[in-house]
Amino acid sequence: MTIDVSFYPGWLPHGNLPEMKAMNQRKFVFTASLLLFIVAAACSQAKEPGGSSVTGVFVASTPCSQGTRPLPGIPAGAGCELITWHLTLYGDGSGKTPSTYILHCVYGLPKQGTPGFIGGGEKLDMEGKWTISKGVPSNPGATVYQLTDNKTNKTMSFLKLSDDLLHLLDSHQRLLIGTAAWSYTLNRVGRKYTGNK
Repeated sequence: MTIDVSFYPGWLPHGNLPEMKAMNQRKFVFTASLLLFIVAAACSQAKEPGGSSVTGVFVASTPCSQGTRPLPGIPAGAGCELITWHLTLYGDGSGKTPSTYILHCVYGLPKQGTPGFIGGGEKLDMEGKWTISKGVPSNPGATVYQLTDNKTNKTMSFLKLSDDLLHLLDSHQRLLIGTAAWSYTLNRVGRKYTGNK
């Protein structure tokens, strides 16, 4: 005896099988698209924990010598001819008020014929708060960015030459003078700062 078990589309609670597959595919595509949009939106926001956003990223290669230690924390006896800088400035969510910074530097003796350092160099990281002030001895109207290290409470100051250039100042708020090969100017590589001028 043979039992005929036929499949009837009417038995399905939501219609026929091809329609259900199509509906499930549409749901999957919609859900995947929504998830992708959320992830992309989250990644496009350059935020620091606490709601701050990146206002600028600046880099440089500057000289370093026994007479000039532009960076607090470099030991007096350390071999240092070159420093590479990577400075990230953060502002509040609106981008109008400075908040924090992270500075990553590598210093040491340059490895000839390469952009690197002998032995990889020594790493020095600093972070803390930054503020904007006005005036240096040679220009009372100049804009100065002052960075204060959280650990040592030491400060560094930069003269804002333009939205894309910062120049390191000495402890007397004067421009540091470079060499024929290197200057003390940091160049913007990240997002344009649209806050205080």
